[in-house]
Amino acid sequence: MNFNIKKHNLADILNLHFNVFDPLNKFVSKNEFLSIINGYKLLNGKFFPFPIFFNIKSSEYKKIKKKKKLNLFYRSKSVCTLLIKSIYTIDKKKVGSKLFKTKDINHPGFKFFLRSGEYFIDGKIISFNKNILKKLDFTFPNLIKKKLNKYNLKTIAGFHTRNAPHKSHEWIHDLGIKKCDGLLIHPMTGQFKTREYRDEIIIKTNKFLVEKIYKKKYILFGIFYSYPRYGGPREALLHALIRKNYGCTHFLIGRDHAGINSYYKKYESQELCKKKESQLGIKIIKFKEPFLCKSCNKIKNNKKHGCKKLKIKKINGTEIRNFLIKNKKIPEYLMRKQISNLLSKKSLILNSSKKFH
Repeated sequence: MNFNIKKHNLADILNLHFNVFDPLNKFVSKNEFLSIINGYKLLNGKFFPFPIFFNIKSSEYKKIKKKKKLNLFYRSKSVCTLLIKSIYTIDKKKVGSKLFKTKDINHPGFKFFLRSGEYFIDGKIISFNKNILKKLDFTFPNLIKKKLNKYNLKTIAGFHTRNAPHKSHEWIHDLGIKKCDGLLIHPMTGQFKTREYRDEIIIKTNKFLVEKIYKKKYILFGIFYSYPRYGGPREALLHALIRKNYGCTHFLIGRDHAGINSYYKKYESQELCKKKESQLGIKIIKFKEPFLCKSCNKIKNNKKHGCKKLKIKKINGTEIRNFLIKNKKIPEYLMRKQISNLLSKKSLILNSSKKFH
C-alpha cells in the first residue's frame, strides 16, 4: 500500500537509514519508547535519549491496520518501504510530559506531539530509494569522517546551530578550536516557526563563514537534515549522540540548548549532558553565555576579564532577526558585515502556513 509522508518523517527516515541515530536504526516499538523515556536506553541496554517514532492518525490506521508493509512517498516520490512489526497506542500525555519535562500543553514540542497521530508504527526501513537524495541538503556521516582522517584530526568539536552565525557564535567556534584539533560547524535545517531563518539561509551563511572567511582545513562544514523538537535537555543528549556519529569527540553546549521560551533552566541541557557524558561517549564542552564587553569591545563570557568598568551588551539571534524584520542595518558588533550582507527580511520565515511538520 502506498502512503504519503511529511517532511519530518523523511528527515527521520534519512537519519535512521544512514546511521545518524546509531544505535537506533528503526522506528521504536512501544517497549522501546517506554525504555527510552524511563531509562534513557534501548531494550538491548544501549544508551539512547529520545524516541524516534512514526505515528499516524486514526483515519489512516483504519486503512492500514492489516497491512504488513507500506510504500512511503514524499511529494509523489518513492522514499522506502516500511515493514510493519506492530501498531500500538501509548498514553501520550503521560510519556509526553516526561519527554518534554512539562505538563504545559502549550509547549511547542509537547503540543505537536499531542496533536500528531494516535497510533504508532514499530517499523523497519527497507528498499531505500537513493534518488530521493538528489535535491536534499544531507551530509553523510562517512563524508565527515573521511575528512577527519584526511586532515589527521584526532579530536574535533561539534557545533550545533539553527541560526545565521553572529559574533557570539564565532567566540564559541574559537573555544572549540582551542579545545580540539578541529571544529565541525553543523547547522540543523528544518525550521518551521515564524521569524526563524529559512533553511537555505542557514546553510548559505554558515557555509560562507567556513569556506570564505575561516578558510581552515581543520574547520569543517556539514548539514544536519532534521527539525527542532524543542525537547530541551533530552534533545541536547540526542544532538550530542548525533555529533559522535559524525565523528566528533567533543560537543559544544551553551545556554538553553534545544530549549524554547523559558521551559528549561538556562544551563539545564549542558548539566544533563555532562552528567550522561560517559554513556554518550562524547566529551561535553560547556560554557557560560558570551557577551560583548563595551569597555574593551571584545566578546567575553567571564565578567572578571580585566575591565574595571563593565558594560555588558548581550548578543542573541532574536535581536538580529528583529533588525531584519524592521529592514534595519545589523550593527557590526553583532555580526560580521560579510554575513549580514547576505541577509534581508526575506531570509526569515514570515508565513506560518509553510510548516516543516
